[in-house]
Amino acid sequence: MEKEILNTLEWLINFKSVSKDTQETDALLDLIASKMNPNLTIKKHCFNGFSSLVIANTKEKNFDVVFCVHIDVVPCEKYQFQKKGNTIYGRGAIDMKGAVSVCMTLLNHVKTNKKVALFITSDEEIDGNCAKQLVDLYPDIKLAIVPDGGSNFELVVEEKGLLQLKLEINTKASHASTPFLGINAITSLYELYQELITKYSLPLNENDYKTSITLTKLEGGNAYNQVPSNASMVLDIRYISSDKPKDIIGFIKKENPNIQITTITEGSIFATDTNNNKILSYLKSCNEILGYKPKFKKITSTSDAIYFCDKKIPTIIMNPVGGYPHSEKEYVTADSLVLLYKIYEHFLTKGMI
Repeated sequence: MEKEILNTLEWLINFKSVSKDTQETDALLDLIASKMNPNLTIKKHCFNGFSSLVIANTKEKNFDVVFCVHIDVVPCEKYQFQKKGNTIYGRGAIDMKGAVSVCMTLLNHVKTNKKVALFITSDEEIDGNCAKQLVDLYPDIKLAIVPDGGSNFELVVEEKGLLQLKLEINTKASHASTPFLGINAITSLYELYQELITKYSLPLNENDYKTSITLTKLEGGNAYNQVPSNASMVLDIRYISSDKPKDIIGFIKKENPNIQITTITEGSIFATDTNNNKILSYLKSCNEILGYKPKFKKITSTSDAIYFCDKKIPTIIMNPVGGYPHSEKEYVTADSLVLLYKIYEHFLTKGMI
């Protein structure tokens, strides 16, 4: 089984499936479909120009378990599978083509009386709309598994909510030699950002679990010798349950009523009920395969799991061993992919849904 998982992962990683390159992601989805057991039901969907696959062991539209994965990645210089000992390097290794290869192999071989589906999307790194649409299209789901968060078989019990805002301001221009005659739009926005991170202080490390507000883009001005009268900045906000988006936006409006605010992306907080019987059954499978009960973890990122959570569908987020997503050091370990397969297989054949 390990050989098939790694062979699949190799051609997945070598494929340049950047989110916005829909021609490449479509080609990869078509290739994936061609590699699946012909006894499976495969349907392709397209939402806002982005494609997805639904691969199931049933022709019905209600599922006991849905695995939700994505094949899109963020850009890099080289899309190349590299294996050094037990470690696989390459863009998408942990985020999340490793899990895609596990789920493909699982659907091709597992024998279970449970109705199982695999959602494969191509826009998670942009906004995850495909997953949202698929959950609406297939609303009768008893349990979702989204292997897209944490590490080392931790069970993710909470993910921060996401709020991306574009702030724009128009002020008063002047010659750069007479700054006292103008109002600098760029510094006005930057001063506001300083007020924001004073109120919502930035986390110091991964365990400092609180709301973060990151300035990701700042633009403005028309000439090198002019006090800029227009500027915009983008904020990426990852908020916890005690900090509501409306309160953050309200603080911005109070600090500077002249700022125009546009919401780019908004995603809710993910939380899972660790006392849910389906979650407990999954943890029992983990204990059988790993030999220990997984640790619970709150993480800073967000994922497509929120769309299942929003529909009150019990949802599991768990990753194999790996790290450094979206970087040149991104990796996953081969033996942990095999363990992930075994956990899924045990759960589908012996677990309670």
